[in-house]
Amino acid sequence: MRTARFGGGPFQFGLDITPTVRNLLIATFGVWGLQIVLGLAGVDVLEEWFALDPRKALPWQPWRLVSYVFLHSAPSHGGGFTPWHVIVNMFTLAVFGGAVERQMGSRRFLTYYLLCGLGGGLLTLLPWFGAITVGASGAVLGVLTAFGLFFPNAPVLILVILVPAKIVVLVVAIFNLVSAATAQGGISYIAHVGGMAAGWLLIRGQPAWDRALVRWREQQRLRREQQRVVLRHRMDEILDKMNREGRKSLSQEEWRILLDESKRMRNN
Repeated sequence: MRTARFGGGPFQFGLDITPTVRNLLIATFGVWGLQIVLGLAGVDVLEEWFALDPRKALPWQPWRLVSYVFLHSAPSHGGGFTPWHVIVNMFTLAVFGGAVERQMGSRRFLTYYLLCGLGGGLLTLLPWFGAITVGASGAVLGVLTAFGLFFPNAPVLILVILVPAKIVVLVVAIFNLVSAATAQGGISYIAHVGGMAAGWLLIRGQPAWDRALVRWREQQRLRREQQRVVLRHRMDEILDKMNREGRKSLSQEEWRILLDESKRMRNN
């Protein structure tokens, strides 16, 4: 996987542009540029059709739960224009995304990014958080969460201090949880929380899911084995009855059991 890394020093802090990170940057800035052009022309068709509006997303327009990730603050009807919204998001993606993409692989990384955005979008549907939402913050903070889980002791430069990634992720998570519980509007902190929670579950939850799946399959195997033991016992009873009393003594239900078991044995 070819990458373009900028920065340096012993900690290699800087932008880390891997293929999927690059494509996400191009797509996001491209959509943002189109938003600006249309917004200056007084047209907000992108926001109208692709922003996450909880009143419209489910059940008829579910694409909004992901498409909102590629929209950001732009001049439009009734909207403000805050370039830092997209700049901070994409800078964070460019700093942390490359290492995560190399760890996951490009295809899995893209899926992970979109699922984190989806996780953030789903939480905004809660009745007490139902604001129209745009921005990649949930998906990007999911990437930051993955970086902290994969590289917990990697130093992250905060102002002039190097802080372990796991501490950065913990502080960011607490800040957004508190903000989501207390904020009145303006920033969709709940989408940030949803993105980070989805990221944690996708990475840390996978081993637990695998263990649960193994247990479920084992339970299913044992249940099938028990059913086969019961069936064999029932078959023995039916055959003994037929030997003692003749074929005509069998009921329709007993004949059905014999026929079904015969078919199963032929198919196996």
